[in-house]
Amino acid sequence: MSDLAEATLIQAGLQAGLFDNDQLARLRPVARARRVSLMEALAVECSLPQTAFYLALAEVRGLPYAHLARWTADEVLLAKLPAPLLKRHPMAVLRDAGGAAHLVVGNPDDVIGIESARRVVGVLPLALAEPEGLALLILRLRGHEASAGGETEDPVRLFERIVREAFLRRASDIHIESIKNGARVRLRVDGRLEVFGAPLAKELGDALISRVKVLSGMDIAEARAPQDGGLIYPSGEGGDIEMRVASAPVKFGERLTLRVMKSDPGRQRLDALGLSPAAVTRLREALSHPHGIVLVTGPTGSGKSTTLYCALRELDADSLNILTAEDPIEQVIPGVSQVQVNSKVGFASALRSFLRHDPDVILVGEIRDLDTADVALKAATTGHMVLSTLHTNSAPGAVTRLTDIGCERFMLGATLRGILAQRLVRMLCPHCKRERDAAPQERRLLGIAEEAAAPRIFAPCGCPRCLGSGYRGRIGLYEALWVDADLAAAISNGAGERVIAETAKDYWRLADDARAKVLDGLTSFEEARVFL
Repeated sequence: MSDLAEATLIQAGLQAGLFDNDQLARLRPVARARRVSLMEALAVECSLPQTAFYLALAEVRGLPYAHLARWTADEVLLAKLPAPLLKRHPMAVLRDAGGAAHLVVGNPDDVIGIESARRVVGVLPLALAEPEGLALLILRLRGHEASAGGETEDPVRLFERIVREAFLRRASDIHIESIKNGARVRLRVDGRLEVFGAPLAKELGDALISRVKVLSGMDIAEARAPQDGGLIYPSGEGGDIEMRVASAPVKFGERLTLRVMKSDPGRQRLDALGLSPAAVTRLREALSHPHGIVLVTGPTGSGKSTTLYCALRELDADSLNILTAEDPIEQVIPGVSQVQVNSKVGFASALRSFLRHDPDVILVGEIRDLDTADVALKAATTGHMVLSTLHTNSAPGAVTRLTDIGCERFMLGATLRGILAQRLVRMLCPHCKRERDAAPQERRLLGIAEEAAAPRIFAPCGCPRCLGSGYRGRIGLYEALWVDADLAAAISNGAGERVIAETAKDYWRLADDARAKVLDGLTSFEEARVFL
């Protein structure tokens, strides 16, 4: 952190409503006991990255916040700032999206530094940014002679900060990419990639990539071939952070992708995923059957694995023998025997092996081919409950997909208990979402009659807690199809997707769930529109 007092940032966070006085009072002794600053304790408790505190300060002071990845440097004016001044007072001259120049500082109370800079570049309006990001920007644009030096130039400390920010922002992936004359870092938060800070200098970017490769057990001398590795990063905020790492050669060097494997324990419940109470009840009923198949379908990254993990946690692992075949094992579940699929052990061979271990419940990470599907269906007919995923766009489409790869229709009708199809959408930030009237076209897509009163829906706004995005977290949109005797007969007799949907007595469509979540204010119309 810069010379800006921690108390100033905490006070700004308090005024912006990031936390309250009760939390402050409760965390003071906790911070002392852990030997960390009060701001660190608040960040962990409230899942607030450092950016949130600076956004709050900008809001309280009435200053624009400079997103270093979006604002461009005015290199002519920046070159006028003396190197000794930049070394003591990190600042830069940047232009916003409208082209207006600002003097961007990390400490708005640094009167001496601001006045010195204004004597050189003129009386430019102030903007605020994080000092660490400013120091890295100065290093890239002006070199070591103007860098604040030391801490921000160290790839070890830089990686620590990136991992900490990824943890606090709940990022699922970290991307470190070599670009022309430098490197950039991006975080995937709530399914969207966000540029983290300004681009790094070439030397620092290369050093950061080497640091991660060493920690991941990769060969740092090999930069022309893809590599895979992994690391466990120690974290004092709730356990170690496990990451899967992959490297690939690109035009200007290398790129790394780090998949963060740490799960959110607070959301590992079926009723916290976005399923309706009725769907949760029906799913629990399906899981209580001694045999059959429950499928979860959807594209890659739609949360299928999380749904299945939550389903497994609903089961009594002490009284049931539960085995899983996964690629990869993303979460460790106590009491469950989990097998990692690899080149020697495939899904089908793992399933055949499981049948000799007296299983009650079997989870197959994915049904990809007829061999795996055939073993899964046979397991379901011989007294085992099977859970798996499939890549289809809808719940009825799962039947078509399994038929296409060669499964017998009568086997599907006899074994299927339920099919879920799902997608993920961003949730509106509850602290800043704003209510508005639905437009006529929106009313039509939401299924509201013209003569009915215009519904009130919510739109994103942006605040320090959601880092200005207007969204915080994701929720599932679900399509649920439950198989009864009539539907099983239709499937066995070769019914197509349309007939399956019409025959199902309890079929909750994806569009229905999207409408419900928009009208409940959980997500915005813009997020759900593609599913309506």
